[in-house]
Amino acid sequence: MAQTVLGVNMGNHSVKVVELTRRGNSFVVQNLLVAPTQDAIVEGEVIQPDVVGQILKELLKGAGVKTRSAVISMGGQRGVIVRVTELPKMTRRELAQAIPLEIERHLPFQAGTAVRAYTLLKEPEEVAEGEQIPVLFAAAREDLVNAYLMALQEAGLSPVGVEVEPLALTRAVYAAQGFGLRDGRGNQVVAVVNIGYEGTEISFVEGTNLIFTRWVPVGGRHLTEDIRDHLGLSTEEAERIKVEEATAWVEQPQLQPPQPVAESEAPAVPPPSTPTASEASPTFELPSAEPSPPTISFDLPTEPTPPSAAPPPLDFSLEFEPTQPPPPSAPATTPLEFLPSQTPPTAPSQPELQPAAEATGIPSGEWTPPPAPESVPLPVAIYNAISPRLIELAGEIARSVEFLASQRPNLAVAHVYLAGGGALLKDLDRFLEAQLGVPVERLNPFQYMDLSPVAGRLGRDYLEQVAPLYAVAVGLALWAYL
Repeated sequence: MAQTVLGVNMGNHSVKVVELTRRGNSFVVQNLLVAPTQDAIVEGEVIQPDVVGQILKELLKGAGVKTRSAVISMGGQRGVIVRVTELPKMTRRELAQAIPLEIERHLPFQAGTAVRAYTLLKEPEEVAEGEQIPVLFAAAREDLVNAYLMALQEAGLSPVGVEVEPLALTRAVYAAQGFGLRDGRGNQVVAVVNIGYEGTEISFVEGTNLIFTRWVPVGGRHLTEDIRDHLGLSTEEAERIKVEEATAWVEQPQLQPPQPVAESEAPAVPPPSTPTASEASPTFELPSAEPSPPTISFDLPTEPTPPSAAPPPLDFSLEFEPTQPPPPSAPATTPLEFLPSQTPPTAPSQPELQPAAEATGIPSGEWTPPPAPESVPLPVAIYNAISPRLIELAGEIARSVEFLASQRPNLAVAHVYLAGGGALLKDLDRFLEAQLGVPVERLNPFQYMDLSPVAGRLGRDYLEQVAPLYAVAVGLALWAYL
């Protein structure tokens, strides 16, 4: 029987689980599970590991999942840092001494409580004299790592790997693109916009390499609060309406689709908070019981580690090599280019919702009162509530491209993928495509996988709809194979 592994994405709003099996050159999705975290995870920190563990345990038990091997992700802005930094050309021995000091210089928390790892994005031999060596590193607070492991232990699972979400999404993009060989986008730079509950991670992927990532405080919670405040609802009712009724695009004569504005109209916006170095997301070694620093391995296993009574030493990789793709195929597409010089979009003026003079019988020269709030259709009212926030998100994506282009001249982003729960907002892809002027689509990592075990009970239309929600979990499950 083929061995299986669980990708477990413990987010602020929900826990997502993907059970994945590799059979020959194809991947089979055995289970897709999701459950709310009940406020047990806040800003990426597991504040109630026992609660999260029980939620996960009941979720797996209810679905009859027997697999115990799991790969999990780390999140949060207060306890995790991921970055690309640069060092002058030097020997490997000198790098081994310089990199730990460079990492410590960037830590926002006490160095003695951090778990760290790094890898070189270019070998010293590949860097010319006078150039810089790019180094990808990650660090996390030890107590944060331990809380995630406690939740996993409470659920009865054995951890075989841990990584951060942007790198898991890199694998999900690799899968969505036919494992590098199917859709012709393997060598292009694409953006991945992972819209979570507390914020959004904007990452850039070139081939199989994560080259930059940036977090912005625009997430699903903020959209819910905008609807709540605009319509005078409770938070619970606003969340329900967001899920069931909200749309990022309104089609009616009085409303014009959002359009990019001229450069002269764009407001001045400060650059991202770390203007001197790109950021990226590797994986890292968990702390061991011994007082000595943990060793770091960058070789990925070809099969998941079988569960055991005690959690085995965990292996963390900062990069992966493509393997044979699964057999299905899909037609190639020709993406457009997102020019770095494009002006960041800003909010269009709010549409007028006044009734036409001919319809009301009021002479055209007289003042027309605005309609009462109850006369505005609900989709329009929701759009009015959330559109400024969505325009803000579009601006952050454009600014991220501009910043990356300042580090890499002539860079062009060819495509934008949407991931996370926020990507399920109706017509968000259409809205952002109009704002950014570049193809935008919801990330579907299942496109080249066998969905037959779950399609019968969930339906293929539903699976395509919710695919972005499971993108991180899919990337985690692929950790054991790629």
